[in-house]
Amino acid sequence: MDRQKRLHEIEKRQLTSVMNKTKWEGLRRAVAPTFLSNAPYQIKCVLEDTPSPEFLSKTADLSSDWDDGFPYPTASIEWMRVLPIVKEARGSIMEPEIHDVTDEFHHILRRLKIPFVMEGEIICIFGYVRDTGIFERGEN
Repeated sequence: MDRQKRLHEIEKRQLTSVMNKTKWEGLRRAVAPTFLSNAPYQIKCVLEDTPSPEFLSKTADLSSDWDDGFPYPTASIEWMRVLPIVKEARGSIMEPEIHDVTDEFHHILRRLKIPFVMEGEIICIFGYVRDTGIFERGEN
C-alpha cells in the first residue's frame, strides 16, 4: 500500500527519479565503514512533510547511522542532506575536534556517479526532483 501511495505522490508532484536502490546502497556501503559515517544527515521521504531530523546544523549534536539506521526502502527517499562535518571526541573535558570531510564525500559521490548539489556547505543528494537541470546549475 505504501508503494502505491508513494507512486501516486511521485506522479502527482511530477517527480523524476535520479537515484535507484543500487546507488543508495553503494553510497551507504562506501560511507558506513569509514569515519565519514559520523557526518550527520537529514532525510526527507516522499510521503513525509518534514525531514528527519527536522533540523541539520553544525552546532547540534546530531548522530548518524549510515549502517543500521539508513532508511529502507530507499525508494522512499526524496532527498538527503549531508553536513560533511565530523566531530572527533578528545576526552570529556576538551571540545571535540572538527573535521571538514567535504572533499572525501565529493570523491565518493563522483566515483559512484551520484548526482549532487551544494547548498552552501551542505551536500544535497536527491532521490527525486522536478527539474533535473538543478544538477547543471549546481557547484559539483
